[in-house]
Amino acid sequence: MTATPRSRRLRTLAAALVTTAALSLTACQTGTADATGVVDSTQPPAPGTESAEKQSPATGTDSDTSGASNDSNDSGSSVNSGGSGKEATQVAGRKAPAKTTSCTAKGTKVTVTDAPRPINHLLIKATNTSDTTCHLYYAPYLRFDQAQSAVPFIEESKPQAVVTLEPGESGYAGVLTSTPDGSHPYDATSLTLYYAARSGQGSTGAPSHPALPFDSVRIDSSNAVTYWQTSAADALMW
Repeated sequence: MTATPRSRRLRTLAAALVTTAALSLTACQTGTADATGVVDSTQPPAPGTESAEKQSPATGTDSDTSGASNDSNDSGSSVNSGGSGKEATQVAGRKAPAKTTSCTAKGTKVTVTDAPRPINHLLIKATNTSDTTCHLYYAPYLRFDQAQSAVPFIEESKPQAVVTLEPGESGYAGVLTSTPDGSHPYDATSLTLYYAARSGQGSTGAPSHPALPFDSVRIDSSNAVTYWQTSAADALMW
């Protein structure tokens, strides 16, 4: 049977009505987008959104995010604090440079003994009795009795380094008292020992007054003293 123009118009109208109804239903379910593509927030959410929100509530999400942020901050703070604390511990744990000073009578005990060899020699021993490291610079300035000048140094005895005494350690100096070729002999009954200054100019600190090994010691023009040494053997080589 051949379709008449009227029946074709009816079918076309029916199809248009069906299409319009379908578009209306879809708009109700998904919301309406404006010209910029933004969905109208007043429209109900699309299917599945509500159940997703129920499974992951907004408050729970904020809490989790905040917790993660706090953990991150706390972790960072801990690391920073730990780092700072470690650095502070390292600084506190570093030993300060050891304090040193020139040896003087205040923290040094001096003894003088007779050396059996070589003959006509005395051995001076200076022991650090303080709790601080000290240095014996150059050679001791010695004056027997009321001599006008100090005993000359034996330059050949000069060591390569300054003698340094830790607490309890000792330094030594040898004294040549006289020789057969010496002149102007006399018998000395006292000795004063001055400690050389680091600069080499004069003495430093209070002097020591060690007792002589005998009531008197024969001194003449050959009288001389070595530089400070680290051993008695080195001090008695000249």
